[in-house]
Amino acid sequence: MEERLLAVTRDTAAKIARLSRRQVDYWARTDLVPASIDGTVGTRRHVRLYSFLDLLSLTVAAELKQRGVSLQHIRQIVRHLKTRGYDHPLTQLSYATVSKQVYFQREDGTWERGLRPDQIVLHEVLNLRPLRDRIAQGIQRDQTEVGQTERRRGTLGSKPVIAGTRIPVDTVRRYLRAGRSNADVLEAYPDLADADIEAIRRDMAV
Repeated sequence: MEERLLAVTRDTAAKIARLSRRQVDYWARTDLVPASIDGTVGTRRHVRLYSFLDLLSLTVAAELKQRGVSLQHIRQIVRHLKTRGYDHPLTQLSYATVSKQVYFQREDGTWERGLRPDQIVLHEVLNLRPLRDRIAQGIQRDQTEVGQTERRRGTLGSKPVIAGTRIPVDTVRRYLRAGRSNADVLEAYPDLADADIEAIRRDMAV
């Protein structure tokens, strides 16, 4: 997964973080976990897209909340760490939860709030690796969508897109009409599969 190129919609972000869409919207509006892209396209349509780091921040905040940490305390952590120069504070440190309090680990191994590394908190450390894996799994296409097209309300003006993606069918058609190979299309759009391209070729031949 090319993390720096990732951008997902609010609905996908909510599904990955296991939050409701209302919670995701509220956390964005109150600047707890804002989206990297948040604005209006044209005169009416609002677009909010979450980068990989946005998703990881959202998932960490959701995990802390599930462990009983109050939203107010999470906000305090974010504000405190931002004053210390962390651009994405929820993604850049190791955390431990003890009695609904959060402690974060310094680079020298000591814990903020005075905990020592040898104290029995390490089994509660929030490991970011499984959260990263959850994001990777959450953005993978359902294999039943490969080779299919669909129209989704609010996606590219409801024009046909390749199922499970935001890639317009017309874009792939233009590549094929220009004599480009499957490999050329896949290089430009690595989220696609040969079956997607072949389905469009068959449709063009009809």
